[in-house]
Formats: sequence, C-alpha cells, structure tokens
Amino acid sequence: MLARAQAESIGQVLKRLHPAVEISYLWIESEGDRLADAALAESGGKGLFASALEKEVLTGRADLAVHSLKDLPAQSPRGGKTSGLAIAAIPPRADVRDCLISHGGAARIEDLPPNAVLGTASPRRAAQAQRVRPDLQVKLIRGNVDTRIKKVLDEREYDATLLAVAGLQRCGLAEHAKHPLSVELMLPAACQGALALQCRADDHVTLLRCLPLNHAETATAVHVERGVVAALHGDCHSPIAALATATSTGVRVKVRVLSPDGKQMLESTDESPLKAMGKMIKRVTQDLKNQGSDLILRGFAIPQAK
Repeated sequence: MLARAQAESIGQVLKRLHPAVEISYLWIESEGDRLADAALAESGGKGLFASALEKEVLTGRADLAVHSLKDLPAQSPRGGKTSGLAIAAIPPRADVRDCLISHGGAARIEDLPPNAVLGTASPRRAAQAQRVRPDLQVKLIRGNVDTRIKKVLDEREYDATLLAVAGLQRCGLAEHAKHPLSVELMLPAACQGALALQCRADDHVTLLRCLPLNHAETATAVHVERGVVAALHGDCHSPIAALATATSTGVRVKVRVLSPDGKQMLESTDESPLKAMGKMIKRVTQDLKNQGSDLILRGFAIPQAK
C-alpha cells in the first residue's frame, strides 16, 4: 500500500515534468512480503524489500525504483549504492515524526493504560517508548499500514502502535496522524520521511529526468544520518535514532543509541559547515563509541550510561 502510493506520487511528478514520457508501474512481491513475522529480521530485514526492487532495475525490467530511504541499508557497498546502481534524486523530505495510534484515544505515550501492549517491529520505537513507560509490553506487529491500524483500532490485538506520520499521509490515512510525538521524545530513524529514486548508473536519460526532483537540503541531511548509522555498524533493526537538520551555517545532527528496553541511552549532538560534514560524522560516531555504543549495540549493559 505505502510502496504503491510512493511510486505513484513520483510517477505523477515525472509525468508533469516530462509529458511525452509514458509512465508504467511494475508491482512485485519481495521475499520480505512472503516471510513470516519472526523470520524477517533473521533473513535480511527490510533490505529484502530494497534488494528485490534493485534486482528489477539491474535486469532492465524497470528503469526506476522508489525506495523509502530508511529501508536502504546504510552499509551497502560503495557507500550505500549497489554496484551498477545510483541514487538519481532524493525528493523533499516529508514529516519526520512518529505518531501514536491507540484504541483508547491516548494522545501521549504517558496516557496509555498501565501495562499497555504496544505493537511495533522497530527496536528504536520500542526502546524510546519504554524509556518513557517502562511498564509497556512490546509485541511484534507486522503488515501494511492499514493492517496495523486495524489490529489496534478494530481488532484491539494491541493497545497502541507507533507509525510514521509521512507514511500515513502518503497512504491517504492522515486522519490517523492526530497525535504526532515530538522528536525530543521520539527521535526518528535515520532518513525517516525521505524517498530515494534509484536507477542504473549508466542510464543517463533517467538520471537527467529525475534530477529536478532532487532536494539539496534533504540530500545533505540523509547523507549525514546514513553516514552515522554506517559508522556505528547499525542497520534497520538497531535501536539507533538520528536526525540531521539544516542550520544557517551548515547542518546539525542528533543521534541516540539505546538498549532494547530503553533503560540505557547514549546521545550525541554536533554541527558543522557543509564542507566539514565528514569530520562531524566522525566526531559524533567517536563520541558515541567512547560512551559505549559498541557494547550496547551488542547487547551488553553500560553501567555509567544515562
């Protein structure tokens, strides 16, 4: 549902820019779609969805893939680019926040009932939510956006869930994004709200057609966020949160690394001019490692962590 909405939104923009170009869609079912809930993380996580799209572009069946950028592994070869492929454009970022959806109408995590069951497949969301409410019972939830909403609001299998505001808006489900959480409470995943348009590196026609969709400020921010996640050796199943934002002189980044239960949290914030982003990424990463991020990401406790 979300993948279709995102692809169609980009197709509509490309059609307006290039009226003579025919836009058609290739819908595929990836291995990630077919796996059982518990098997996804063990078999490659969200990278399965991205790799399935990349295969279609590499074989020439498709000219362009539209990804949720946070699903593209930050540690892929060549700095996040699969060999033979290139990021043609990164459009303007949508809302980066997560929002709370509960059948009891709670507007805040603090308002959920005692020992509430929170459905999420995100270690980042689970850890930050439990940091606010240690009594929460976190249970895995999978499925499309509308399926997750039904499991909470209609079937009441869970008391609440957390979803990205951007995804709800793109799916036409913005009415469920009534309770967005501040980024101070729930720092987003690296690249949350951003899309990546990917094509073959030698397909200069598609590269040029997509170029007008690129948004420099968003591209800069996600470059920093992906750089930090890669340097920390994290992936989409790591309890890592990162958000980079533009400043008057450059870019600012805030990163969190959490234990799965949220009891331990390491945080680092830094900023730099654009020409020194690489050094900033190294500083932030080293700061977190000095605090003990390697141990936390390997599942060990850090006594001195906050």
